[in-house]
Amino acid sequence: MSRAWTKAEIKLLGTKPDADVGRLIGRTGKAIWAKRQSLGIPAPVSLVKRWAKVEDKVVLSKTVAEAAALLDRTQQAVRNRRSKLLRKLHPHRPLSFEQAMRRISVPRYDSPEQKELVRFVGGPYHPPRRGIGDWLNCELRGKLEVGGYSNALIPWPLAAGRRKQLIVCGDLVRALKTESRLAVSFHFGISQAIVSDYRSKLGIERLTAGSTRLFWRSVNLARTDEARAKISKAHEGRGDTMTRAARARLRKIQQRPKTEAWKRKMSRYWKKRMAIVGRPAKWTPSELKLIGTQSDHKVARLVDRSVSAVRAKKFQLRRSLQKRS
Repeated sequence: MSRAWTKAEIKLLGTKPDADVGRLIGRTGKAIWAKRQSLGIPAPVSLVKRWAKVEDKVVLSKTVAEAAALLDRTQQAVRNRRSKLLRKLHPHRPLSFEQAMRRISVPRYDSPEQKELVRFVGGPYHPPRRGIGDWLNCELRGKLEVGGYSNALIPWPLAAGRRKQLIVCGDLVRALKTESRLAVSFHFGISQAIVSDYRSKLGIERLTAGSTRLFWRSVNLARTDEARAKISKAHEGRGDTMTRAARARLRKIQQRPKTEAWKRKMSRYWKKRMAIVGRPAKWTPSELKLIGTQSDHKVARLVDRSVSAVRAKKFQLRRSLQKRS
């Protein structure tokens, strides 16, 4: 038999979600719900903003970016809502071979950026020409009967009796070995987690040609003048986040005499590093004059040094000026 309810426990009902109250007092969420219903205590106001019918119309008629801006919601929330609405409007039913062939068309993207993110580096990829009732050899599960085709941009054979299980064979395996996880997920209609699972079971390396393309795309975008200016703005001129007491404590720690073991360790490290990359060039008077006249990033480009090297030299110069004064 369950223990008796105390007055303190009853006071908590309705103040938080039933599951949270249950964790606080050591009862199940179902028991909290039943007790709250029996006492006529209303549920707490949900913090989740519910979707209205007018908002659903906007989600289906506009692009993801436009709908998110109009409804003041995140783009991910709009994507999730659109996916849910489309599932209601077009319930998932396996397609026949003829329907699947008619389904293959030029994909419609929400934006040029999305098109660039999910485009293939290889291909084209086509589903195997098998009718319902035929058999295919799945790379993961052996021979499987075709029960229909998925309703994706690239329709793919589904296992009979399992309407959401793709038969991993043919061009799908080739796409898993070549394309990025995002591109395979978008075109074949499966989640990125399933793509990773397929690759893991097939022994496919994580970094494919498509994944490498996306990696270098991100690197090149970060190298643009606009991106560098944005990063610089976020770092340059930022106020000191440390308090005076914390700064003084840190300086005392830095000024402590170093042990002989620490000195030997750092000596070995720098000898090894300089043997590989060589000694850094000495700062010339003209280079030293540039420090402080422009941002550290611009000075680093002008003198062909790293930003860290410029900042370290700036700190060193400040310390020497403070000692002189």
